[in-house]
Amino acid sequence: MEMQEYWDEFTGGEKDQFQRAARRLLRTTFIVRDKDEDSKKLYYFVSNQREALSLYLGYIGFDLIVDRENGVIMLRNLDEGGEFGRVGSNRLMLRKVDSLLLCAIWTIYDDKIHSGTMSRKIFISVMDLNFTLEKFGVKDIIDKTTMSDSLKLFKKYNLLDVVGKVGDPDCRIALFPSLLYCMNDDEFETFLKNATDRMLQRKSGFNSEDEEDETDDMV
Repeated sequence: MEMQEYWDEFTGGEKDQFQRAARRLLRTTFIVRDKDEDSKKLYYFVSNQREALSLYLGYIGFDLIVDRENGVIMLRNLDEGGEFGRVGSNRLMLRKVDSLLLCAIWTIYDDKIHSGTMSRKIFISVMDLNFTLEKFGVKDIIDKTTMSDSLKLFKKYNLLDVVGKVGDPDCRIALFPSLLYCMNDDEFETFLKNATDRMLQRKSGFNSEDEEDETDDMV
């Protein structure tokens, strides 16, 4: 079918959902089914209308990955596809501090999944995150403000959600299965070694502003 044929068959409500889903994917890359009720509705709409949305997004060089097992829909660039749908040409450029935090978060999520956790939406505390950063040897160079800014960035792209205020004892971080698309084990090991070495070399005179021009492409 042509795009116009799909569009003509949609009801008014379906047209609204189609537009919302396309805008959401272009803005955030991921739709995570278990994030909230609105995301769940968009997830099932996209799952049911995958052909129409893929056709529409194909005009601007994108396609969809629908991961039904983990409840994730990902916008994929057609130019560069890799294992598990990781892409290169539309990756987000991160500062080193952001990348180290993402590595720590990915590690926690991956460990929880491999330990048999059934839920794909996993809650952790800031203490859990700090403990992992301490294992990496970089906890002292990531302060509360830096952590808060990084978490806001990851939240924007539907990798996680923050419940409460970073620094408060009851603050919780909800990790989403979209994190599985950030990297694999080999990428993690290589990146973490390189990034940690560079960060620790600058530890004594660390300034977050110095890191603005030093980036990694991660998601």
